[in-house]
Amino acid sequence: MSRLKYSLLIFSMIISCSMAVQAKTDKFGTWIEFEVEKEFLKRFAFSITPEFRFQDQFILDEYMLQGKLSYEPFSFLSLAGSYRLGTEVKRQEDLNYSRIALDVQVSQDINRFEASFRTRYTNFRDSEEDEPGKYIRPRLKLEYDIKGNKITPYINYELFHNLSEKELHKYRIDAGVTRKIANLHRIGLYYRLHDYFTEKESIHILGIEYRLKF
Repeated sequence: MSRLKYSLLIFSMIISCSMAVQAKTDKFGTWIEFEVEKEFLKRFAFSITPEFRFQDQFILDEYMLQGKLSYEPFSFLSLAGSYRLGTEVKRQEDLNYSRIALDVQVSQDINRFEASFRTRYTNFRDSEEDEPGKYIRPRLKLEYDIKGNKITPYINYELFHNLSEKELHKYRIDAGVTRKIANLHRIGLYYRLHDYFTEKESIHILGIEYRLKF
């Protein structure tokens, strides 16, 4: 199978899956993210990421801006801290919030696979999307490097554990692909499921991302 046909097949599968999910639920979102990252001092990087989240009939539901500083002391270990300012769009009055996050991630190559485990500490407050509190968010991710192809498919699973309430809040499952363009650019497409450990309705998401790294 040619690279173009392979790319179109993966793209069509994700689109078809998201359209099928959209037809079965009232909660469907589209998230669009842009990231610009600058490396410095060899092991450090700083990024700025604006993101826009749309709900149901492509109505703007939330927008945010995040700054992130990361450090890679070893090839298998990375540390990061980020700060986010966001706004949830409401009919009467918009809801503004801020959030911090601290990450520790380890990764390991296994043949053509790359497995990673990331633990994130974050706080949720002044938000109607999630219960307020301090959270630990462990995530497992698996990527596959297709020989001779710039497309990288991946899957991951993430848990949201509310430390304040001492209970599991929700989980997140992603399935997607990224593609490198030249040396500096990367685009991505993914399907994401947010499912809760309560009676709260699940959210199905089609995500589109662009990254510039230099």
